[in-house]
Amino acid sequence: MNNYMTVALVCTALAWVAPAAAQGTQNVYRCGNTYSQQPCADGKLVAASDSRSAAQKSQTDEATKRDSKAADAMEKARVKEEAKPVPVGMPADKPASAQKDTKKSERKTKKSKSKKDEHFTAVAPKKPGEEPVKKKAKKDQ
Repeated sequence: MNNYMTVALVCTALAWVAPAAAQGTQNVYRCGNTYSQQPCADGKLVAASDSRSAAQKSQTDEATKRDSKAADAMEKARVKEEAKPVPVGMPADKPASAQKDTKKSERKTKKSKSKKDEHFTAVAPKKPGEEPVKKKAKKDQ
């Protein structure tokens, strides 16, 4: 999507620059690292004529208009898409039979858990060169 916006911005910039370049009688001065239409101290006159033919210019103008319309259409589509409500993440209602199946599977998983899973003890990893840590045997109660 960013590529389309970049193309639209470049085309818009060209649309603004093209009429100024088409006049051709304006002088352009380089003042340090900037360019200006007004002379400045130590400014140098730069030849800035448009070397495009009339056909090339009209082709560029048409492409600019086409790209501008496409950018407007994409923006409208984006705004329309963003206006849609966002789903909250709540699950849809399940049929009654699916709810019964879910409850049965929950009961099975609760019964199948062993007592080993209830108590967990974290052990730090061994450092290079150390002997592995031996687990202590638990006495059954």
